[in-house]
Amino acid sequence: MKKVSLFVKAMGLGLLAATGASAQYNPKASYEGPAKLNTWSVSLMGGPTQFFGDLREYDFYPVGKTSSDSYNERNSGFFGVAVGKQLSHLFGLQLDAQFGNLVGMKRRQYFSYFRSNFIQTDLTGSVNLKSLLFGPNKMKRWKIDAYTGIGVVFFKSTAYEIGTGRVRRWTKTNNGDGILREAKYEKDWAIPLGAAIHYEVSPRFDVGLDFRITHVNTDRIDATVGGNSSSYFDGYGTRGAFDRAPERRGESNLDKLGYGAVMVTYKLGKNAIRVQKVNGKYEYDTTKGTYHLRWTDPKLLIKPPVILTLEQIDSVAKANRPKDIDPRLLTDSDNDGVSDYFDRQPNTPAGSIVSGAGEAIDFEKYVSAALPGVACAEIFANVTFDTDKNIIKPQFFDMLNKVVELMNKTQCRLQLSGHADRRASDRYNIALSRRRVEAVKNYLVKQGLNDPNRIVIDYFGSFKPIGDNSRNGLTKNRRVELRLVP
Repeated sequence: MKKVSLFVKAMGLGLLAATGASAQYNPKASYEGPAKLNTWSVSLMGGPTQFFGDLREYDFYPVGKTSSDSYNERNSGFFGVAVGKQLSHLFGLQLDAQFGNLVGMKRRQYFSYFRSNFIQTDLTGSVNLKSLLFGPNKMKRWKIDAYTGIGVVFFKSTAYEIGTGRVRRWTKTNNGDGILREAKYEKDWAIPLGAAIHYEVSPRFDVGLDFRITHVNTDRIDATVGGNSSSYFDGYGTRGAFDRAPERRGESNLDKLGYGAVMVTYKLGKNAIRVQKVNGKYEYDTTKGTYHLRWTDPKLLIKPPVILTLEQIDSVAKANRPKDIDPRLLTDSDNDGVSDYFDRQPNTPAGSIVSGAGEAIDFEKYVSAALPGVACAEIFANVTFDTDKNIIKPQFFDMLNKVVELMNKTQCRLQLSGHADRRASDRYNIALSRRRVEAVKNYLVKQGLNDPNRIVIDYFGSFKPIGDNSRNGLTKNRRVELRLVP
């Protein structure tokens, strides 16, 4: 019952889906999946037609011969063309047109037969019953549709007397002047109901069978209105303009017409492919081309996530592991501000002022020889502090004074970085390292630095140690690093 309910809802919401789904689904969309899908198709169809109305001898079996008291009801057919737009895997729209003829006869009461030419055009919505009821993975090459819609039928009919072939009635033959003229086309609304079975022959072509009954809003397709006296055989062959019986419907039911057709469908779109069976299982590969929405549920194109085992994760991690960092990049054995990897003189005495290459320089001579207005080379120095203190020791006064002199003579910039050892909380150490770096800056300003804006300060607490937790290592970590740069 649940699947039947789904089918009823899908049919009932067909026209709404035609407008709403067209915005949700289009040829450039992903259809809730990673790949585009083709959606358009063109179909050609043809086959025998059958009339259901007043001039019909039997309900289910058409008469097959013509004689003095019968007429062959089987020599009628049609051909048609349809353009389809698949809005989703389960729902599609078709605009189609059919051209054909109808034949029927009735011995009792009417003793007449008719021939009619018709043109019918419809807009129908179809539901993919196979996928709806059985799922997209069953009967992969088969598609079963049920459809309905609305259309217009144009028909031109003439009724004849059985045996003699005398004309009895026409459609639209009288303009009111009493003059009989040949039949002309009438039109009326039509509601088609049908089912189609398709088989996917190739990436481009489908073949199928289509069966349809069309309910027409008139009783005049056979040039006969049921119960109207002008339609009865009176022994003399009452003939005349059908406009003398202008009613749309008589005492009988409205007319119907049907057909059974062979259909060939060509699927439009670029790089058309269809799903292939690999090792007994259908597998989709969107890199090889574009599937058609008629046959492919977009959800099947979404690859399931791959869950790796611990061994696989470890293998991937090892394969992508970066090369080990040279430990010399992280160590500064002589505490001069230059890592051992770049240090050309890795054993400079404590408190040395060094160049960017880690070589000790005579800072006093360097300051004396500096030319006014020029940029200085990269120079490193450290100022260390006592535990939990931010007071500058006297032993660093001379060096800091030389820094002021050098900056006032040249265009040097100064970067100050404050640090602390690990014997306190992170929050406390950040504040302590900030007080230390501000103490060095304030000292430089008090000593006459003429442009404090060339000083950049940072403070890192205990997050960038250069020594261990030994007494000597803790002393190295309680520092402010000075870096003079061009």
